[in-house]
Amino acid sequence: MPRTDAWPQQRPRVPDCTETADLRVAVGPGPAVVVEICGEIDIQSAPELQDELLPVIRRYGPRLALDLARVRFTDCAGLNVLLATRRRARLEQGSVRVVRASPQVLRMISLLGLEQVFALGGQHVR
Repeated sequence: MPRTDAWPQQRPRVPDCTETADLRVAVGPGPAVVVEICGEIDIQSAPELQDELLPVIRRYGPRLALDLARVRFTDCAGLNVLLATRRRARLEQGSVRVVRASPQVLRMISLLGLEQVFALGGQHVR
């Protein structure tokens, strides 16, 4: 059931925030739209996440910055959604990069050799 959550006062955010199962997606403004994803991205929640991310590209443009610092778990299905989102953004001359990631997400991205794909470079978890 979708639920709207308020953002912390220190960051201005676009008021699009929904929760699906154990997954929460929120969109914030910037040169690249910041998309914060919280919860678990797995085979069960991946289709719902894709249903959230593709409309973000249509509504806000194809430059996305993903904040995955509060993602507790991801599997290959979750990363496939992020890769599909990246493909869609690139088709529209945009990009998807990870600006923050939890240790679990960093480990999975590293295991699959996707650091350059998501422009991680020498990123540290914040």
